[in-house]
Amino acid sequence: MSPKGSNLARHRSVMEKKFWKSLLLTGIAMHFLAAFLMPLGLDAHVHASYVSDGMDDGEAHLEWGELRADSQEGSTPKEVPADGKWFAWHLIIELWFTVFSISATTLHILGLVGGLGCLAAIYLLTRELFSEDYALQLTALASIYPPLIRATGRVYQEGFVLMLVAISTYAIIKALRDDKKFSMWWLVPISAALVILSFKGMPMWYVLPAAFALFISTKLEMNQIQFTLVALIVQLFVITRNEISMTNVDIVPALLTAFIAYFLYVRCGMLLICNSGAATTTESEYLTKGSKMISASLVGWIAALWVTEAVTFGTDFFDIIRSFRHNGRYLSLLIVPMWYGVMARKENKGLNFEDNKKRVVLVLVGLLMAVNASLIVLAEERGTDVIGEYLEDEISDDEDVLFIANSPLSMHRLYSIKFSMDPNSDKESMGFWRTNTSDWQVELTDCDTLKNVNWIINYPYTNLTAPEGWVEVKFEGYDRVSDNYHLYTWGGENERCT
Repeated sequence: MSPKGSNLARHRSVMEKKFWKSLLLTGIAMHFLAAFLMPLGLDAHVHASYVSDGMDDGEAHLEWGELRADSQEGSTPKEVPADGKWFAWHLIIELWFTVFSISATTLHILGLVGGLGCLAAIYLLTRELFSEDYALQLTALASIYPPLIRATGRVYQEGFVLMLVAISTYAIIKALRDDKKFSMWWLVPISAALVILSFKGMPMWYVLPAAFALFISTKLEMNQIQFTLVALIVQLFVITRNEISMTNVDIVPALLTAFIAYFLYVRCGMLLICNSGAATTTESEYLTKGSKMISASLVGWIAALWVTEAVTFGTDFFDIIRSFRHNGRYLSLLIVPMWYGVMARKENKGLNFEDNKKRVVLVLVGLLMAVNASLIVLAEERGTDVIGEYLEDEISDDEDVLFIANSPLSMHRLYSIKFSMDPNSDKESMGFWRTNTSDWQVELTDCDTLKNVNWIINYPYTNLTAPEGWVEVKFEGYDRVSDNYHLYTWGGENERCT
């Protein structure tokens, strides 16, 4: 190469490094903004409610009833034990609450620690396996990956799960490079898989079919036909286990929607649509085929989850998609193993994309940044958490809460009221959920089950006309509450139920 060509190549390398560094710093800044500006996720409130109750009385329960109530028109308060599910995740939250305090703020800091810890793990492991340039590139991409930023802001498990997946993938590569017949490195992904299953509240024995599926993937080509068949088999297995008919009309649209999520979250969101086709190695084949097997399984599982929720809540499939539209985030755990599969190829250049693809790369990066900006600036509507914070100082132990909503996630929202209102789980107040179309106004008048209800929170699709004697409450911070939410309290001259 001529001196002029050498200088040009060096200048190009320096500029690319500056690009990735700038992108990484921007991504880290977005994680901080997400932690400070986004509200806690509904799942975060539910898990925090379990943990705070366990810290209060020694046994972790949800005190206001099942998340998926038996009736489609309302809930019945009862204690729902955790029964050891989510043990690893709950242990992390409990240790965090013990060291600091039980509050939404400390949870947000935990989410930030998970997000930044994940990025640190990706950088260190990638640098150890490949090079510092590869580490910078992959960490920068991960830092702007929307599911991870959302997980940081909403305090979801994805950051912690991806950290475990990165460690597992690192160990698998080490095992493949080890000359021993059986390497101790294989114990790492097995242990990590058990922790991840605990995070998700799944039985530990699931690690056996997962290991078998990964073994089978090494014997297959994992082409599009095989990928689709695996996804379909997993979907049908899950819905059959959930006692749903295989003739359900939502099976096909759910699977097609899950494939669209795979394309958006994986192929586009991870920039894998731009990767080069260098010659494969044993390592790259194992990682790529295994990642595709996991992808197919997750596509089938997500599709089955949507069908199950539609049946459980007795609602239209597309209403479920709207409520559970972020379930594609489960595919985020693939970003490290899939890119390691690319990086392990012969003469691979990492994420230094070819000239004819750089425009596509820049467009995709721009779209990811736009998505992140919308997630943060237009943070999900606030309502139940702000109202719950207000009720913490206003509600007495002999007063209950009634939540009126038709959303499939109504019970999750009810528990966001619970944790915000009673973070230490030491109040005696109960919470009830009813749909707009139920006879909740008659129940209020009957003064039986709802006799102690002194607060009504309405989350309507249509405006609610408050019953006689009830007045809407405006309070400090009400301007942060979505217009969809309304808070009422009893304002009659006499006690409501005497």
